[in-house]
Formats: sequence, structure tokens, C-alpha cells
Amino acid sequence: MASYDYSTLLTKKLVIITGKGGIGKSLIAAALGQMVAESGRRVLIVQNAALDQVSPLFGFESAYDRLVTVQPRLGVLNIDSVANFRDYIVEHLGQRRLYDTVFSNRVVKSLINAIPGWADVMLLGRLLFECELRPQHDLVIFDGPASGHFLNLMTTPDSVLGMSLGGPLAKETQRVKAFLSDKSKCCSVLVTVPEELVVSECLDFLPRLHAVSPVALAGVFLNKTVTDQVNLTGTSPATEYARRTIAAAAEATAMLHEGIKAASPSLTELPIWSLPDLGFINEPLKAGFGEHLLTVANQPRSISSRS
Repeated sequence: MASYDYSTLLTKKLVIITGKGGIGKSLIAAALGQMVAESGRRVLIVQNAALDQVSPLFGFESAYDRLVTVQPRLGVLNIDSVANFRDYIVEHLGQRRLYDTVFSNRVVKSLINAIPGWADVMLLGRLLFECELRPQHDLVIFDGPASGHFLNLMTTPDSVLGMSLGGPLAKETQRVKAFLSDKSKCCSVLVTVPEELVVSECLDFLPRLHAVSPVALAGVFLNKTVTDQVNLTGTSPATEYARRTIAAAAEATAMLHEGIKAASPSLTELPIWSLPDLGFINEPLKAGFGEHLLTVANQPRSISSRS
């Protein structure tokens, strides 16, 4: 059994996870959060999604705008723009009377839509708030949006500052950018899988993200890897299919490693953490699942024994 060095992630206050939709991003966020929480630290997983994807992994119903404690020391929070605006005025600025007197949902939505990027800046500001201004957790994991939206989110601070706006919005944006740019506190990781098309998109995305994001890129999770040590004997159709699958995955993996080296000199040392394909995963996740997924290398196993 091989273990992986995640010290780059575990020393941060904020870890942001992104990647193409449907390849296990939320599961990895949940696994990382669970592993850290079971080590004795307090963890908050934050989402900004139409549907909470993380709480159901632990056997809880999807929640909106409320903290769900899914395990000891592990909370999940799914926020939206209107609720986040309210929290900014009430908790961050301490102006509950102002909010109750002046603002309504209709007014808030109009304000958010009137200033491009404001909702995204306030979302990033919420991460700052949870990490430093209300530090109730040792680690915040942001289960971020899929790659395209994520790139826009990361460029929002510069876009807003480029408008030459003054006042609280500019000040808050500067503070958010300074926090995200602090490599000792924040990092991002990208999730991909060993499939040619997905890896190709990943290799196109990585240099652009590295060039424009204020958050330092810490590594890549290569999810759903199929070990080439699987015991393949016989000539059945299932075995032949497995051989082809393993060969295609190996080609995609080599493509990822070579592509990252060729993309930029600054990315050549970027760690790539391979996670095994566990097949169907029972929910709710049991204690220890995160440590198992994140620290167990691809062990030799027969096709029939894959879980």
C-alpha cells in the first residue's frame, strides 16, 4: 500500500477543487474533508450549486443555505447569491437593521445583476469570511464549479478592479484577491480522469488557469484510474474489454504527464495523485472512506474482486 503526500493541501486554510462535471469532483471534496476531519481537525465543505451534491454522500438530504453536520467536525454548506448577500450585510458588516429595512429579495437580485461580477466577488468573499473573519474551521474546502465557470470565477477580482469602482466593493475585492493570492493559505486542485477527451480538455485548461488565477495550483487528482496490475487471465469478452480499457487509460495517463511537462516550465513539478476506480460506491460513505480513497494506491486485484 502506498500513501500520497497531501501536505501541500493540508497546511492550507482554503482548498478549491474544480474539474469537468461528472468525474468525481464532489466525491473527492467529501473524501478529503472526511479524512481531515477524522484526523481531528474541523472542516467545512462549501458549495454554490443548485443542488447540494455532498450531503447526500453522507446520507443526508440536500440542503440549501444551512450548515449540515454530516460527521463529527465535518460540515457542509451550500449557499446562493441572495443568501450570501444577506450574510455579507448582516454578519460581515454587522448591519442587520439596514438589511431588514432596505433590502428585499427583489432588491438584492436587482443589485447583484446590476454590477457584473458582484455575486462572484461576494462568493469568494464568503470563503475569506469562513477562513479568516469567522474561523470556526481549520480547513475550508470549496467544491467549485466546473472548469469553464471556474475560470470566469477566478478572473472576476481583476475584472471588477478593472472597472475602477470605488467604495466598499473595490476594497472588498482587493482584500479577496490578496487572500486568494496568498500561497501559504490558499490553493486549488484540478480533477480529471484517464480518458483521452477529458485529459485533452484538462491540458487545454491548466495553462489558462495557471496564467490568470490568483490561487496557486497545487496538483491534479487523476480519478478512476484502472491499475495495469489487474489479474487478467483468459480470453472472455469481459477480459478483452478490460484489456482495452486499461490500455486506453494508460495512454491517456501518459498523455496527461507528457502534456503537463510540455505546457509550461512552472507546471513540470505539479503533483499528479492517481486515485483508484472503486466502481460502485455505497452511500452513505462509511468512516475511513476518505483515507482509503486518497491513500490507497492501485493494488493488484482481479476483475471479479473490484468493488
